[in-house]
Amino acid sequence: MSQETNAGRMYAGQPVEDRQRQRRARFLESGLTVFARDGYGNSSVGAICKDAGLSSRQFYEEFTGRESLLLELYEQIDRQSREAVTTALADHADEPAADIIDHAIRAYIESVGRDPRKARVALVEVVGAGPKVEKFRLDLRRAWGSLLASAAEDAALHGEIPPGDYEMRMLAIIGAVNYVVDAWSGADPRPTLDDVIRVLRRIIIGAVTS
Repeated sequence: MSQETNAGRMYAGQPVEDRQRQRRARFLESGLTVFARDGYGNSSVGAICKDAGLSSRQFYEEFTGRESLLLELYEQIDRQSREAVTTALADHADEPAADIIDHAIRAYIESVGRDPRKARVALVEVVGAGPKVEKFRLDLRRAWGSLLASAAEDAALHGEIPPGDYEMRMLAIIGAVNYVVDAWSGADPRPTLDDVIRVLRRIIIGAVTS
């Protein structure tokens, strides 16, 4: 009698669902490595499979191709970094605006910049990766703009910064922050995180107070 059942299929003593999750995680980790190392445009399913130690058949059981893998990686990195920033904004909401900015920047850099592969994929390789990826990138950028504009509007209500059109200003800030974080993440040696935060704080305060 087969060990597989609809209620809980087993393979080599392990639930099939667990093996599938582990396999998908290996492909995601290898995609992160290969896209960052070779560039998305120069990457291949074969290279990803080789890095993961898995077959192309197994890859296509999980993803439709490199694009779907890139989109999932990008969504994962972006979601984790936005959750980190949202938590930092909420946890320090009662502090002065300059301190809130510092905490938010630190949370973002810790999430996306500590691993150079994440910074490379989320800030560089997704740009120009195709119409579907570009649409998704712009949708995420708008979501970031709304999140940060809302935080700026709260500071304006408390009289810490002047009222203004923060949606447009935040889009400009996002571009500056991402450029600096990408450069910092790949630098050797890296400037200290505190130095990077001080630079970005000046840029952000200048943008929201002028």
